[in-house]
Amino acid sequence: MAAMAHRSTASGSALYLWTRKGFQLYQNITTQKALAWRHFSVGKRTFLVVSNSEGRPKETDVSVIYKWSKRRKQFVHFQTLQTHCAQDWEAFKINKQTYLAVANHRQGNNNHTIDSVIYKWNMLTKSFEVYQMLPTTGAYDWEFFTVGPYHFLVVANAFDGVTTSVDSAIYVWVNGSFQVFQTIKTFCATDWEMFKIGSRVFLVVANGHRYQGNGPGRYAINSTIYELDMNGQMFVRFQDIITYSAVDWEFFSLGEEHFLVVANSFNGESYSTAFSTGGRDMKALFLFIGFQPLGVVTGNLFSSKGESYLIYSISP
Repeated sequence: MAAMAHRSTASGSALYLWTRKGFQLYQNITTQKALAWRHFSVGKRTFLVVSNSEGRPKETDVSVIYKWSKRRKQFVHFQTLQTHCAQDWEAFKINKQTYLAVANHRQGNNNHTIDSVIYKWNMLTKSFEVYQMLPTTGAYDWEFFTVGPYHFLVVANAFDGVTTSVDSAIYVWVNGSFQVFQTIKTFCATDWEMFKIGSRVFLVVANGHRYQGNGPGRYAINSTIYELDMNGQMFVRFQDIITYSAVDWEFFSLGEEHFLVVANSFNGESYSTAFSTGGRDMKALFLFIGFQPLGVVTGNLFSSKGESYLIYSISP
C-alpha cells in the first residue's frame, strides 16, 4: 500500500493498493492538512500515524494513529494524540520497545520554540504514552538510526520565528533516554536521511532556505552530507551539494550503484526546479539523477516482483 498525505481537508487523505494495473484507491481517511504518514508495527498489530498540521476550527491540533482491522480489512481509528502543527512522525524500536517521535513545528502562529514528544508503547494499557520531551525549534523531521550498539535520533530544526539559521540536534540513547550528541548549524532544515555505504555512515540534511528577519530569502543554497568519524565520535562535513529549497532526500542502491535523490521545491522564482548534476562525483561514491519537476514534496523507493519504482508527490 501507499499512503498519501493530502493538505486539503475537504478530500482527506488516500490509501492506495498496488495491483496489476498499478496503484488503485483503497481507502480514504479524514485528515486536517496532513503532511506525512508513518507505517509501523507493534507485535502483530499494524499501524499508520498521520501528521495533521492543523486542527479543526476552534479546536486544538491533534494527530491520529490508525490500526489495521483484519475483520474490516481497513485502517480504523485507534488513538488521538495532541500535537502542534505536526510535520513528521518517526517510529522505532529500542530493546524490543516501540517508540513514536513527533516533530512539533509551532504552537499558534508565532511560537516555534516548543517541545517535540517521544511516546512509548505501554503493553498494559495497549496505547502510546508520553515518554520524553525534547526541545525543538520549528521541527520538520525526525530520523532514527542505529550504528553498532548506539541508537541515534536527529531532528531537522527549521525556524525560530526570526531566522532559519538554527542548530539541528543529533541525540544518542544513554541509560534509557535521549541526550544531545552533537549540534549542527542548518538553514530551514526539512529532512535528514541516514545511509550506509560499506562500513561508512552518512547523514545528509535538506536545507530549505536562508532567511533573516525581514530580508530576502535565499533558496539556492547548499545541502550537506556528513560522515560519522568513529575515532572523533562526531559527524564531520563530507560534501556540499547545491539544492533549491530542498525538502527531502532519498538514498537507495541498485546492484553496486548508489543513488541519492533530492526533492527540490522552489528556486526563488519558479516551482519548476529541474536540474541535473550529471555523472559521478569526484569521490565516485554517488550517482545523482536530476529530474526534479514542479515543487516536489517527498519521495520513496519500493520494489515489486524484481522491479524498482520511485514514487514522488508533487505540490501544485
